[in-house]
Amino acid sequence: MLGWLKTWLSHANPPSPWRVEIVDGAILTTDGRSPPRRLALADLRQVVVATDDSGPWGDDVVFLLHDASTDPVGVFPLEAQGAQAFAAWLETLPGYSDDEMVEAMRSTRVARFVVYQRPPVMA
Repeated sequence: MLGWLKTWLSHANPPSPWRVEIVDGAILTTDGRSPPRRLALADLRQVVVATDDSGPWGDDVVFLLHDASTDPVGVFPLEAQGAQAFAAWLETLPGYSDDEMVEAMRSTRVARFVVYQRPPVMA
């Protein structure tokens, strides 16, 4: 489903110092300079893709990972190492919106797209 993303990433510039990976039940993000930030998979509530108006040629797509708090717990650009694997994993989750992801990737404006929202827990 995200074949276009794989093709786009295969033409990317040299490896980014940013990294995202899923390890031991958590999402780890780092900018390559600071210690990794950790978000337990069980705590992931929302993934927002933020875009700016430098696209499609600039680095204009950033993933914002949210838990129950207001501020993002993890952040990484589309060019981050592991972003393709993260996107593939994300699309398997209930609550993922492929339509929102496609709109985000097409965007050339400053905007935010909720590409994943954890479904409510039924009691």
